Order: sequence, then C-alpha cells, then structure tokens
Amino acid sequence: KPDVVHIVAKSPRAVLDAKYKLASRAGGYPTPDLYQMHAYCTILGLPRGYLVYAGSRSEGARPGTHRIARTHIDVVTWPLDVTTTPRELLVQVDELAAAAVAPAPVATIPA
Repeated sequence: KPDVVHIVAKSPRAVLDAKYKLASRAGGYPTPDLYQMHAYCTILGLPRGYLVYAGSRSEGARPGTHRIARTHIDVVTWPLDVTTTPRELLVQVDELAAAAVAPAPVATIPA
C-alpha cells in the first residue's frame, strides 16, 4: 500500500510512495515502481501519483513525469536530496507537497 494518501472531504486527492533507491546513470528508475504507482492511481481514481526517491537528487536526478501507455495516468518521479541541510530538505518537501495537491492537467487517452 502507498506511504501517503492525501484525503479531502473523504476523497483521495494525492498519492505518494517513498522509495529508497538511486536513479540509474541514465536518470531512470525501476519500471516496476511505475506500474506499482499506476495500480495505486487506478484503485484510488487519481490521474497522477508521486514516487519519491530519497537521495537521488544529490546524484543529479530531477523530477520527471511518465505517462503510462494507453491510460490517462501520469507517474511523477520526485527525487529528494537527503544529504542537504534540514532546512533545504524541508523546502524540497514543501515543493513536493505543493505539486502533489495542485490540480492535474486534463489528460486524454492516446489512441
């Protein structure tokens, strides 16, 4: 089950799952993580979910969005730099929280 489900008025509004792995040298993350989040989004009826990778931003990774083929679901990979100061880490978490609760763009399912 996901680490965080943000609920407003008894409805899920955001889903986040923490991962403790680094991005590959090419900046990618394991495909099974993306499909796990896809499952969470499908069950919760959400168009977007967040995979939060602790430590990857210090390795040069940046947030990225991945559309799951033939769906309207986006999975956002969000790296955090846990080697930074506590204050800076809180800034990163605030940015993540703001992004997670922002309205998702309207998506269309590709043919």
